[in-house]
Formats: sequence, C-alpha cells, structure tokens
Amino acid sequence: MLAGAATALVLYLDAHADSGTEKRADKLPEVCGHVSEAALAQARTTNPNGRASRETKVPKGTNTICSWNQTKGVDGSGQRSTDVTVHAEREAVETAFNRAVSMNMANKQGTPLQKPIEGLGDEAVVILVETNSAFTELAVIVRAGDYLVEVDISGWDAGLFSNTKPDPAELEAAAKGIAQDMAGKL
Repeated sequence: MLAGAATALVLYLDAHADSGTEKRADKLPEVCGHVSEAALAQARTTNPNGRASRETKVPKGTNTICSWNQTKGVDGSGQRSTDVTVHAEREAVETAFNRAVSMNMANKQGTPLQKPIEGLGDEAVVILVETNSAFTELAVIVRAGDYLVEVDISGWDAGLFSNTKPDPAELEAAAKGIAQDMAGKL
C-alpha cells in the first residue's frame, strides 16, 4: 500500500510541476505592448515568444502577431499559449472579421460553438472548440474601427493521472481581457 501511495504522489507531483520555460526577454512588435501584464497573467501566459511574433506591412496597413507562452514558476501547471493577431487594413476589416469567424468555425479538430459578445468593439464573438481531448481552443474576434483583433488561447490543465480541460469561462474571461486591452489602445 505504501508503494502505491508513493507512486501516486510521484505522479501527482510530476503532473502538477510548473510548466513553461524560464522568463525570456524577447522583443515583440510595439503594438503587443498594449496587452497588460495583468491580462497575460490571467491567461497564464506571461512569457513573450519573439520567434512566433512579427509585424508585416500590407498594401493598406499592417498585420501583427503577438505570442506568449507560460513562464516556468509563474504560470502554473498544464500548458497554455496565447496568440493575438491585429489586422490594421483600412477598408478590409469587415471582410477580415467575417473570414476570421468562418475559419474558426471550420475547425475540423472539434465542434466549434459561437456566441456574440456585447460591449466589445463594433462587433465581437467568442468561439470555443469542443473536443474529446483535454486540449481546448478558444478565440475572441473583435472588429473595432479600422482594426480586427483576434485573441487565441489554447492548452490544457494538469490532472491527477491525465490532462484535463480548462474551464471555458476562465479562458473566455482571459481572452476578453486581452481583447479589451488591445482594442482599447489601437
């Protein structure tokens, strides 16, 4: 019995060990600075990922991708990542919004569920992809003036013997907070 308890303790401690990597000082595009540390902490993704972040000039504006992952010793166990895409394409934002919603709804990894969000930008939706696995994806897509902001949060939580699904309400609150930060400062 003692060996079984010791094995369970080792499995529990291993599953609940802090995830992520040591804090990096990656430089992200300037617009990424619109997202507060508090919003990133709520999403459990405080580590900037410069390799996945970039800014691209397009004929009528700029497209920017900001990416964060978990910081070891800060953001807990499990696995989370946050990506924020900002499209600043004058005259094409409504089309980009509809395309982003369609692409998220076409997710073949699970069943996407969409609902509108009131009080965020000119138009906003949240899309949660239901799957049979612990991996969970949630997107908040906002059209605000000449900008489209898409916040994607994905990951899973550590369970006792296997990974578990994160609370969708927690992911949605975190994504909305990041979207509000970004859209409010553009």
